[in-house]
Amino acid sequence: DAGGLTLASVQDDAPMTYADGTPLRNVDGNYRGFTPLREAITDSINVVTVKTLTQIGTGLGYEYVQNFGITTLASGDNTQSLALGGITNGVTNLELTAAFATIANSGYYNEPIFYTQVLDHDGNVLLDNTSNESRQVLKETTAWLLTSAMKDVVTKGTGTLISLGDMPVAGKTGTTSDYKDIWFSGYTPYYTCTIWGGYDNNDDLPTVDGDT
Repeated sequence: DAGGLTLASVQDDAPMTYADGTPLRNVDGNYRGFTPLREAITDSINVVTVKTLTQIGTGLGYEYVQNFGITTLASGDNTQSLALGGITNGVTNLELTAAFATIANSGYYNEPIFYTQVLDHDGNVLLDNTSNESRQVLKETTAWLLTSAMKDVVTKGTGTLISLGDMPVAGKTGTTSDYKDIWFSGYTPYYTCTIWGGYDNNDDLPTVDGDT
């Protein structure tokens, strides 16, 4: 969208460390060498993701996260780990859903609302929430390409258990360290949804497959 890369651009999927020396590994422990960004999205390849953010600049990534309506960012979150959701205060389901809805909506963000108007018994408007202006966060072409890549996540990547048969689904899976949380955010032509699984006390999940 702004970093000059395409889904066919490649990064070297090889062992690396963050700038502070912390080692980074892929979830499956494998490395694939030069890997297109489309494949990295499809298979949730951590190294390629972090290298891509590093190449475009963490500041640009931080700006985009804000533009997508994520309000929980802290000043110290402008780091490489931002690429993998490593932010101090995490995210809410609501804001993450609104971010994915932006991609589904051809790159236009709308603030989530729970009502349009509240009326009294005489029909007078007490609260009015009907003015919810869209603002463009992504180019329409970028949103289309991201949707295409995230369809691959569901058809042949980490999100195959989310498949709804003939209904098109685009989305992204996610896990946190030690599988304390699992996520799926995605959309059909009709709805956008975020699903979180985990314990309120932050215990490890006993299983991480789609059957339990």
